[in-house]
Amino acid sequence: MRTAMPVALAVSATAMAFALSGCSSEDTPAQPIATPPASSAAPSSAAPSSSAAAPAGDAASAEYTKQGTKLKIGEKAVVPFKSQKNTGAIGVTVTGIDKGVEADLAPLKLGDRAKGMTPYYIQVKVTNETGSDFSYSSLGLMNGLLADGTKGPHVTVIGKFEKCDSGNSGKAFTTKDASYNSCVLALAPAGAEVKGASYSASTYRDLAPNTDYGKDAVTWQ
Repeated sequence: MRTAMPVALAVSATAMAFALSGCSSEDTPAQPIATPPASSAAPSSAAPSSSAAAPAGDAASAEYTKQGTKLKIGEKAVVPFKSQKNTGAIGVTVTGIDKGVEADLAPLKLGDRAKGMTPYYIQVKVTNETGSDFSYSSLGLMNGLLADGTKGPHVTVIGKFEKCDSGNSGKAFTTKDASYNSCVLALAPAGAEVKGASYSASTYRDLAPNTDYGKDAVTWQ
């Protein structure tokens, strides 16, 4: 059963907002109160093995990583993706997980809900797998995974956070093999560590090519 502790705050000086969700052992994460701008699209991830059939359109040539695939840090997942009216596929690669310190969170003003928690910065490379026009899109929802495989508290930041800039694809993310780097902020409660990541954005499920694909998140650990 999911336990959520939603809280939101807008900091007018930096135009920053965030949502903090509680721990969850389910594949579907708690819905954040603050979400990315409407112009952003949520990507999905998959790997070159155990592929599923792709839907018609720009993604027809893509081979998706099977739902529930467990990857190692550095391995790529290829998943269906939609930005505005354009569909296709992106690659998502978790390239590393960096540990921060609690003081890093001060600019976010998370308050007592983040007291004693350690931030982790999940570094991600996103690639355009189908040459679709995904300009100015952003990475879909990812969660940090604790050592026991459960999701740690999730923070969604809208605005600039110097320690972990989620960014977006920019103007040139319109050709096959184009890429950009993103960062996902994850938290670990006292005594725990973020050891992996999971990806299960809305397009990962909504563009599912069959009834099995998209049910379970792709994970890196």
